[in-house]
Amino acid sequence: MAILVLAEHMDGRLDEVTHRAITAAHLLGSDVHVLVMACETHADALSQQAGSIDGVTRVWCIAAPHFEAQLTEDIAAQAQALLERGGYRYALMSSSYKGKRVMPYLAGLRNTDLVTDLTKIEGEDTFVRPIYAGGLLVVERLKSAVKLLSIRASAFPPAGAQTQAVSIETLPPLSPSLTARRLERRGKSTSRPKLSRARIVIGCGLGIEKNDMPDIEKLADKLNAAIGVTRAVVEEGIVSGDYLLGQTGKIIAPELYIAIGISGAVQHLAGVKDSKIIVAINKDPQAPIFQIADYGIVGDAHEIVPALIALL
Repeated sequence: MAILVLAEHMDGRLDEVTHRAITAAHLLGSDVHVLVMACETHADALSQQAGSIDGVTRVWCIAAPHFEAQLTEDIAAQAQALLERGGYRYALMSSSYKGKRVMPYLAGLRNTDLVTDLTKIEGEDTFVRPIYAGGLLVVERLKSAVKLLSIRASAFPPAGAQTQAVSIETLPPLSPSLTARRLERRGKSTSRPKLSRARIVIGCGLGIEKNDMPDIEKLADKLNAAIGVTRAVVEEGIVSGDYLLGQTGKIIAPELYIAIGISGAVQHLAGVKDSKIIVAINKDPQAPIFQIADYGIVGDAHEIVPALIALL
């Protein structure tokens, strides 16, 4: 019985969370298949990328114009059609924004249970996931014939590459549930790495004001780092929700996380505590962020950040 991984991608490139989902899938068995659903422009390239990931034994490719919109209904329906053919014991993807939409919808179509945001696989039907912002761990068991899972990407390393040839097979697309196409994508253009892929991330809390952002951006450019923020910063209108880190935002595990002006609310810590090294800069020596930091600097960020830029 094989494991099916639903690929995530954007603009013709597989997202790293798919590599991490394949790592998790390999803990469940050696026969790992990847389902790629994309428009005709990107489908072949994405299938080749999926087939080059270590541990993948087969790639299913479904190309259709309506997959450019990546609607939840279409992705889940196509996955359900493949699962109904039989031969699968698990289906999984990451707990990304897309995964949080698709997997519950797929569970609804199948009228079955789903374990979300799992961080550990203890057995073929036993999974661990955090609750209460990581304060507790819950062990869940699934008894369904096909077990649906979504993984916390930061809990699993990305799978490497393989050179062996992998079977890539095409499947006919289902009719789209809605007629939709993407007109445009709006967002600030930047050369910085994405939060989900960055080796270094700079986090900003309410200790940073809007007129401080040019210095933060300058520091990020020096370090080739991504920028993330706490919810309070988003609510103040300093940046958009795309930069939100934490339990209700993006969960990251970079090699280095620099928390500037962040007190360390439990919701935020839940999203960054898996970082390899955490450096905290805060003028309050009692700030909770120092409890998880590997290195701490007690001082005014308005003085420390320019000093760091000068040193770099």
